[in-house]
Amino acid sequence: MPPFNFIKQEVRPNTICDLKVDATFRKVPKHAISFALWKIDEDRLEAVARANYGTFYDNCAYIIYAANLVGHYATHETITREQKSNVTLERYIHYWLGSSVSEQNRSNAVHKIQELDTYLGNVATIYREVQHHESPRFLSYFKKGYDVLSGALLSSAKTPRLYQLYGRQWLRAVELANIDWTHFNSHYVMVLQTESLSFVWIGRSSAAIERRSALAWVQRQPQTGSICIVDDGYEQSMTVEQKQLWNAVLPLGQRNVSQANNQLTTEQLNNSSNNNAQQFRIYKCNQRGRLHLDQLDVGLPSKDDLSDANGVYLLDNYGQSIWLWVGAQAPQTDALSAMGNGRAFVKKKKYPNSTYVVRVVEGHEPVEFKRLFGNWLSVWQDNTRGHKPVSTKFGKLDAVSLCERPKMAADTQLVDDGRGERTLYRIFGQQLEQLPASKTVVFTTNASYVVVYSVQCATVVPADLAAVGIQSIVYQWNGSEASAETIAKADNFAMSSFQALKVPAMFVQLYEFDETPHFLQLFKGKLIIMRGQRSELLHSNNNNNWDFKTNIMLETFLLKIYGDASYNSKAVEEYPLSAISSKDCYVIKTSHVWVWCGQSSTGDAREMAKAVGALLGENSLVLEGKETKEFWQSVSMYFNQALVITNQSCASSTTSSSSSGAGSMCNGSNSSNGGSGNISPTLSNNCYLNTSVPSKPRPPVQLFLVWWQQHSQLRCEEILGFEQQDLSADCTYILDTGNLAYVWLGGHAPSQERERYVALVQSYVQQAPFERRAATALAVVRQAAEPNVFKGFFETWQQELGKNFLTYEQMREQLGQTTPSNGLHKVSALLLNNNQRDFDEHKKYPLGVLVQEMDMLPPEINPLRREVHLTHDDFVSVFKMTFYEFDELPKWKKQELKKLYKLF
Repeated sequence: MPPFNFIKQEVRPNTICDLKVDATFRKVPKHAISFALWKIDEDRLEAVARANYGTFYDNCAYIIYAANLVGHYATHETITREQKSNVTLERYIHYWLGSSVSEQNRSNAVHKIQELDTYLGNVATIYREVQHHESPRFLSYFKKGYDVLSGALLSSAKTPRLYQLYGRQWLRAVELANIDWTHFNSHYVMVLQTESLSFVWIGRSSAAIERRSALAWVQRQPQTGSICIVDDGYEQSMTVEQKQLWNAVLPLGQRNVSQANNQLTTEQLNNSSNNNAQQFRIYKCNQRGRLHLDQLDVGLPSKDDLSDANGVYLLDNYGQSIWLWVGAQAPQTDALSAMGNGRAFVKKKKYPNSTYVVRVVEGHEPVEFKRLFGNWLSVWQDNTRGHKPVSTKFGKLDAVSLCERPKMAADTQLVDDGRGERTLYRIFGQQLEQLPASKTVVFTTNASYVVVYSVQCATVVPADLAAVGIQSIVYQWNGSEASAETIAKADNFAMSSFQALKVPAMFVQLYEFDETPHFLQLFKGKLIIMRGQRSELLHSNNNNNWDFKTNIMLETFLLKIYGDASYNSKAVEEYPLSAISSKDCYVIKTSHVWVWCGQSSTGDAREMAKAVGALLGENSLVLEGKETKEFWQSVSMYFNQALVITNQSCASSTTSSSSSGAGSMCNGSNSSNGGSGNISPTLSNNCYLNTSVPSKPRPPVQLFLVWWQQHSQLRCEEILGFEQQDLSADCTYILDTGNLAYVWLGGHAPSQERERYVALVQSYVQQAPFERRAATALAVVRQAAEPNVFKGFFETWQQELGKNFLTYEQMREQLGQTTPSNGLHKVSALLLNNNQRDFDEHKKYPLGVLVQEMDMLPPEINPLRREVHLTHDDFVSVFKMTFYEFDELPKWKKQELKKLYKLF
C-alpha cells in the first residue's frame, strides 16, 4: 500500500512545546493511587465532586485520570493513597466527548489532556472516548453503569423526562432532550418519568440483565414515585388511568417502535470477517513536513515490529481501534501530537468518528495493548496468575492444599492429585467401547476418548469440600487425526454423560497437545499417544484381554517424552522422524526397549522417561555420549538406514522440549578424529507434523460477558478488573486463562447459551485478537458448581453470594405488590407458552404495512404469516383475541380470518 500524507493535524507540534499546566491539575499527586474527574464546559475546567462520579452531561467534555498498581484496576471509588517512589504505577488519561459537545469543548479537551500529560511526564496511556462507544477500561471505572443527562434540559423546569437504558454489564441511562416515539427501539428499556408515576417500557429484544438493571436504576431515582411496567407491544393492557397519563405526553396513537438493529457494528464485522493473521496493519510514522506513514510488511504483529525507540508507530485494527505507540526516546512533541495524528488517520480512512484512539508509551503499555501481540513476553511474565505450577515437584502440592487453597489450584490448574476413580471410553467412528482399567493408557491419534473422573477430596471439612466445588469431571480428548464423525459421536456421548451426572461436575473438552495439567495428572505422566495406524493392533476385536506389552512387543516405534512432572508429562510417538534433540528424552522400542536421555535433559525429565520405559517391560537407560554398540545396532535396524560417522555435538541443538526436534541424534563426541567415537543413523528429513507443540500465548486472565446476537453472531464485552460480583446468574461468561477457556453458565442464562456452549467458545477463539489454535481446550462450569481451579482466579470467592439472586420476573412480581397493577401479568409474553414467545420474537410492523400487496412487503415478511408481525395490541384490535387463542383455532378458520382482514 503506498504511503499517504495528511492534510492537517488536530494537534500541531509547534504549539505544544511550552505548555502551562492548569492549577487544577497540579493538585493531582504524582505518585499515588488515585481517581479524578474533571468537566470541561466552554473555557472552564472544574473538578467533579466524588458524589457526582458517574453522571455526565451530553454537551460537555470530561477528563478522567486513573492511577493504579500494576495488575490492579482503579474505579470511581478508588481512594487516593501515596506510594513509595520505587513502586511502579499504571497511569491512564481519558477524555470523554458527549454526543452534543461543541467543537470548542472538543478543542479545549485536547489542550487540557496535553497539559495533564505533560505534568505527569508524558508516560500516561491516553484514550479518546465518545458517548455510546466507550472503551472497556472506561466502562470498568463505573461498575454499576453511569448516567448521561441532557444539557439542553439542565435549566428547564422539572417536566416529564424520557430515558433510554441499555447495556448488559454496564447500564447506560441516557436522558433524551425531547419525548418522542422515535427514540424507542425494541432493543432498549425506556423510562418515562412523570410527577406521579414512572413507566418502565421493556423492549422485547432487551436482555434479562438489562431489565433487572433498569428496574434497580428506577428504584434508585429520588423522584421515581410509583412504577408501572409496560411490555413492548402490550401498551393497551395498561389501566385507563395509566393510559391517560401516558397519552398526555406520548400518544399511543403515534406509536412507532423501531426494531433492534440487526446490522453489525464495524467492530463486530471486523471480528467476524478477518482472521488473526490479517487483524492489524502497522505503520511507521515519519515527520516529513507533514505526517507521512509507511506501512510495514508484517503478518502476525510482533513486539519486534516496534523496533525504533525514537519513533512512533500506528496500529490500525481495521477501524475497531487505532493505537499510537511512542518510543521511549521519541521527542516530547511526538508524544503530545500522537493523538491528533491518530484522529487524522481516522478521518483519512473515513472510519466512524466513534473509533477510539489510544496513545501508549514504550515501557508503560497497558495490558489491552500488550495482548494484541502474541509474543509480548513481558506481559506473560508480569502475570501473577500464571499457568506454570508454583513448584517443579508435585510432591510439594499435596491434595489437602489443593482442597484448602483455590488460588493454588488455579495457579497449578490441578483440581486434586489425580488419585480418584476414572472410567475410560474410546470412540472411533460410530464405535463406542469402555476400556479396561489399566495402569498403561494408550491413546491413538485417530480416535476420541472420554474419561469420567471422580474427584478425590482429601478433606472432610465442609468449608474445604465447598472450596473444591465439584465431585466429577467429564473429559473429552480428541486426537489430531480423528474424523468429524468420531468427534461428533464423542461430543454427544461426553455431553450426555455430563448432563446425566447428579453431582456437581465440570465438562472439559481437549484436543491433542492441548492437555491440561489435571488431565495429565490423572495418568501420572504415563499417558502414551500413538499414531492412528496402531489402532487396529491395539484395539482389534479379539483383544478382550488386552495387554499393551504383549500386543506391542513385536512393533518398533519411538516415543518422545514431553514434560518433567506428573502433571505435564506424556509420551508421544513420532514418525517419520527428522531428528532428536539433546534436550529431550526418548523411549525407543526395537528388539529391546531403550530409554535415551539427551545430555541437556533434566533429571526430572529422565525420571518420567524411565517410568514410561518401565511400562514396556525390561529396558536399558542410555545417556547421550555413552551409547553402547548394541544400542546403535538396534536403533539402526529400526530406522533401516545406513550408519554414518558423525562428530557433531548435540549440545549445539537449539530445539527445546516443547518442539518436535530439529537437531541430529548423535553421540555427543567432540573428537576431531573422523574415524573415532560412536556412530548414529542419518534420519529422514520429514517430521510427523502432529508432534509439534505450538507456542501458545499465555495472556493475563480475561473475563468476557458473551451472548448470541441474532442466534449466530457472538458478542463479547470484556470486564477489566473482574470480581465474583460481576458474574450475573442470567448471563454466560468466558474466563480465558490462555491454555483453557472456562464457560460459566449462569443458573438463569438463556437456554440457547446453555445448550450451545461449544459453538460459543469456538466463535470466541476465532475472534481472539492474538493467534490461537482453533482447538483450544474448553471447560464448562455451572453456577453453584464452580471448581477450585476456577474460583482461584477471583481475588475472593463467597460461596453463598449468588443464592439471593432475584430474576427479572421476581423483581417485577415484587414491584407488583407495592405498585398499581398494570394488568400485564396474565398476558405477558414472558409468562406465556412457546407459541407466544415465538410471536413476540418476530419483527413488528404497523397494520398499514402488513395489508399491502405482496411485492410491497418488507423482504423478511412471509406473506402467508403476516399476522405474526403485528404487535399484541394490534393483533387483539384486529382479531378480537390474543395470538395464543388464535393459534389454537383450526387451520381453515385462521385462513378465513386472515382473508377477512387482508392479512393473507
